[in-house]
Amino acid sequence: MFNMKNFAQFLVGKRREKNITQGQLADMVGVSHQAVSKWERGESMPEISKLSDLSSALNVSTEDILTAMHTESSVPEAKAENKDHEYYALPDKTLVGDVCALAPFLSKEALTTAITEIAIAKGSGIAKILFKYADEDILREVALLVFATDTDKGRLDLVPYLPQEEITKLILNRYSSGGIGSMLPLLPFSKDFEVVDMIFKSIVSKDGNWNALKPVVSDLMPEVVVSNGIDYAVKHGIGCFGAWWGVLGYENIAKIFIGYCRHFDHSFRAWSDIAPHLGRADKRLILDELDKMKADGYNFNFEVNPLQLQALPADIRDKLVEFGVHPDARGVPNMNFSMGTPFVPNNFSEFEEYIQELESRIEELESRIDDLEDRLDDME
Repeated sequence: MFNMKNFAQFLVGKRREKNITQGQLADMVGVSHQAVSKWERGESMPEISKLSDLSSALNVSTEDILTAMHTESSVPEAKAENKDHEYYALPDKTLVGDVCALAPFLSKEALTTAITEIAIAKGSGIAKILFKYADEDILREVALLVFATDTDKGRLDLVPYLPQEEITKLILNRYSSGGIGSMLPLLPFSKDFEVVDMIFKSIVSKDGNWNALKPVVSDLMPEVVVSNGIDYAVKHGIGCFGAWWGVLGYENIAKIFIGYCRHFDHSFRAWSDIAPHLGRADKRLILDELDKMKADGYNFNFEVNPLQLQALPADIRDKLVEFGVHPDARGVPNMNFSMGTPFVPNNFSEFEEYIQELESRIEELESRIDDLEDRLDDME
């Protein structure tokens, strides 16, 4: 005989262990979100044909699933009693301990009310204790109710349960009213590239730098970070990210480097700019880009400073050598790769270019110093 309640408890537990939503599980199994919601409420059971997919999605055996479907529930029958009347009789419905004791026995409506009241009165960080008793439908309703109020209590834990259109509305409303501080924590939850990109560009244009975005940039859509990172690097030089390497992540850094080099048509100078920082990037992506350049007919037959070639990550250095890059036989640093030999300008224009070159190198050195200071701080 099937035990839908026991299977529901089993399913909820395993899904949360995997840290996936009902919608994600539904996509993995090939059913509707509503079907998964009914399974977790104990209103229906999956078809036998779906057990294999469910087993793969939850990383459990089909035998475990079948056992959960047929095993008697470990929850005593007394716990099935509805205790809505006890909840509504509470003199203070915002006392989390009292509500938590009743939560497993509340109806969907009472549980929604309970979480909403506590979230409004004391913030979602406190109400989060009750989230484990609710399904996503309840939490979505709670989120909508709480954000519809004027409460100034924390509500960030409820943002993931809001529909995307509501998140977009909140972000734009707060941004347009000048509430940058209250808007930024919402930005990582948005999947709207156009909105996130617009706000990103607007903040950078206003401030002249990325500093305001630093607390959230690692959680933003990678496409936005990379696109804006390329633009910023082209304008300010790769060295401008010296203090950001640990924040941006290896993959984003590699994509910014690649975009930077593509912007300059893979000029030797562009690759020279990123060379000192390649250890910070995802080498797999860099190697793939080198392979693509080779396939597109890029000419790697040039000389470089032997010391700088040796300083590159081994697999990238070996790939470059394989494709034709070779150390300068004379051992003289290449002007495009380092400070080079003494320079005497022939005219004012050439002098200006040399000054710009020196300023670029100084900025790069400053960024490396910042990076070293960050590392020392981390070590302390």
